Amino acid sequence: MTPSIETAGVERRRLFDHDFTRWYLARSISIAGTAASAVALPLLVYRTSASPALTAAVVGLEALPYLLFGLFAGAAADRLRRKRMMIAADICCALLLVTVPVAAAFDALASWHVLLVAFGVGCGFCWFDAAAWGAFVRVVGRSRVTRANSVIWTTEIVLEIAAPAAAGLLAALADPSLVLAADAATYLASAVLLAGIRTPLDTGPTVARKLTAEIAEGLRYLWRTPVLRTLTAAGFGLNVGVGGVLGLLVVHADQALGLSSEDKRLGLLYAAGAVGALVAAVILPRVSRWAGQGLVSLGGLVLFVAAVVGLAGTSTFILALGVWWIWSVARLAVNANGITVRQLLTPDELQGRVNTTGRMLAWGGTPFGALLGGLSADAYGVRTAYLLLAVPAALSIVLVYASPVRGLRLAVD
Repeated sequence: MTPSIETAGVERRRLFDHDFTRWYLARSISIAGTAASAVALPLLVYRTSASPALTAAVVGLEALPYLLFGLFAGAAADRLRRKRMMIAADICCALLLVTVPVAAAFDALASWHVLLVAFGVGCGFCWFDAAAWGAFVRVVGRSRVTRANSVIWTTEIVLEIAAPAAAGLLAALADPSLVLAADAATYLASAVLLAGIRTPLDTGPTVARKLTAEIAEGLRYLWRTPVLRTLTAAGFGLNVGVGGVLGLLVVHADQALGLSSEDKRLGLLYAAGAVGALVAAVILPRVSRWAGQGLVSLGGLVLFVAAVVGLAGTSTFILALGVWWIWSVARLAVNANGITVRQLLTPDELQGRVNTTGRMLAWGGTPFGALLGGLSADAYGVRTAYLLLAVPAALSIVLVYASPVRGLRLAVD
């Protein structure tokens, strides 16, 4: 039933109610720590191994669990207690991260340890994310999804501007492992906040069915909806480039820009990307209403390819900051737009499965990109690797242009 004008007004005023506020704070605190760890983990691997392939593998291993377990996590989120899944994942991630500073304190830290932690945290994120996105619509209400997403992304990206810069400075002055200790604390804080959410996050009693049948139902819905099918495939191509480019950021800074792994300006590169993502998050709802979601995806993909090619050709730090900004605008616009469209087109009882399946398939490009980028950088250098990583996203442009997505325009709040 369509809400009345009065009801819509109440919903607009009460976006930050008790439960959404706790959800918002939990994600924001956790994102600040995770953004800092995104600097610390590759730095630790590069310092201990000096290997571009192993450094890029950090991003790939963080994303790989989504490809391995995403289908099962999504089905589980629609049949198990979502809040318990999220809290358990937070606690497991905190315990994993704290092992790094402990090992460093005893001078026993090795690259394989850091890579194992990256994979473990990726596993925790996969199961947390399935439950989180399955419950998200129940926390905010379907009519407020676009607005709530914009608020969450904007705040998180503001934090991502400061956190990487601070992490880069701390890693240069002290030890990157200290950053991971702080991240462990943010996961525990997130768990405490989520425990206080009062809204029932589950869909209610469901008929007992085989897990494979529930997984198949989510896959069928995604496959039989042409817009979602196309956006998922295009997201895969985009994230091949994301995985490789982001995984090689430290290597690119060293080989192309002349910044060592101890250089304080590394954090500024991450921060420049966060500023670009902030801009994209702020303008995305307005651009979506004006141009439609189809043109947002198409334009974002074009901008992404241009930025990757630009990164491959630049040797100037200041210019690289600007190109990283553009790259991040495009990445956030395409990925966030795909998430919002999927949320709006998916029935509530399928939110966990369809959203997790879609993200699994789209983000599944990340580990492939990390592998492709790392091996290419080892063999041919980071500039050639970046050019190769632009190709899958270019193919996604063709796919979106030739599909119904090109003219997609959904009504949003």
